[in-house]
Amino acid sequence: MFAAYTLPVLNRTVETGDGMILDTVRLGREPGRGVIICHGFGGNKNIRDFVALAQDLSCQYTVYSFDFRGHGLSPGRSTFGYREVQDLAAMVKLARDDGNRLIAAVGFSMGGVVAMRYAALYGGLDSVVAISVPADIRTARAPGARLIRLLMGNPLGRMISRFRYGVRVDRSWKLQAPPARLVHLIAPLPFTVIQGEDDFIFEVEQAYELKRRAGDGCRLQTFPDFGHAEQGYGPRLVEYLLQILGADLEG
Repeated sequence: MFAAYTLPVLNRTVETGDGMILDTVRLGREPGRGVIICHGFGGNKNIRDFVALAQDLSCQYTVYSFDFRGHGLSPGRSTFGYREVQDLAAMVKLARDDGNRLIAAVGFSMGGVVAMRYAALYGGLDSVVAISVPADIRTARAPGARLIRLLMGNPLGRMISRFRYGVRVDRSWKLQAPPARLVHLIAPLPFTVIQGEDDFIFEVEQAYELKRRAGDGCRLQTFPDFGHAEQGYGPRLVEYLLQILGADLEG
């Protein structure tokens, strides 16, 4: 499930506003147009398909990948998007400081929740892409969503998360508003939702609800034979991402 980057990368750490030290990599073209990719719950920047996608996008963009707090090599506890907006804020600042004029955030599952929350609350992006995301994790009916609620919602589940998946979970995740209540604030930023029809964690109806709440400015793309998050990686996803990033970051 894990892979090393085969292209040259720049390894760095970055500090968030609340003092978390995140482990990051940069690869691809010289800064100008940056793409920050955000992994999902239980993942990290070295998941095999995540690495492959970063390298695919790096042919046209400066790509940033990192471990969210509580995941991989980054300390702290996961809040499923609540405090992780500070992680993305630190990455956006890093990308701006590197000299990128235009920046996109591409988030998978929990990473997509973070991208949506950041864009809605702070703006500061030129493109937002959320892949395999919930409108409201509390109402998602798919089996995987029920498992995530179990892993985050009680002491036993949080212990299982730590020892089985290597993820440290903080109970403050419950404090955040669901994405469905925030997505209308993303406009006028370019916003795209991508959802697999075979997603076993967040059913496709969650994506349609986000589209309805976000309004006409939101693109919604569904794919058949597409699982959850990074599991949907392949030529079809890469081609579509390059298409919409090209449109959004053409300035």
